[in-house]
Amino acid sequence: MINATRLTLRPFRDDDLPQVKATLGDPKVMAFSDNGPLDHTACREWLLRAKQTTTDHELPLLLAICLKPDERLVGYVSLANDPHRVSDGEAELGFRLAYDYWGRGIATEAAQVMGAHAICLQKTQRVVAIVDPNNRQSLRVLQKVGMAYDRNVMFEGYDYPDHRFSLDLAEATH
Repeated sequence: MINATRLTLRPFRDDDLPQVKATLGDPKVMAFSDNGPLDHTACREWLLRAKQTTTDHELPLLLAICLKPDERLVGYVSLANDPHRVSDGEAELGFRLAYDYWGRGIATEAAQVMGAHAICLQKTQRVVAIVDPNNRQSLRVLQKVGMAYDRNVMFEGYDYPDHRFSLDLAEATH
């Protein structure tokens, strides 16, 4: 568990399924997802995988974003090291937030906390994020946490490239 000013980032639990379904089943939240909104079965499978990533010092790390003081689950934040998406020494930042909580700085705070936590991860020198260039909300979050445009990334089956942002952890600590 990681505490922040307004948030708690914690491992997922079985009783999180209703909020996971409300968030990941929302077409607005999933507008830039490869597969669109998730149905009940896909949300249950997603939660099962999320619960398997509960160690704070290894990748992948997928944590629930909960608002203080009532610990209401409002989304997730993650760091992953999929070799098809990032290089050695890199961790990919990801996040999704329930639509009702957009525009309140919650995703920015969660991304800042997770970026700071990446410094504790062995062999992680850089945090990257890969985002659809039309996803203005996520682009704004990445810029607010100090990430800079790095390059275009073209994935198989895409019509146009995503944008890759990065933050060198050695530079971020100075």
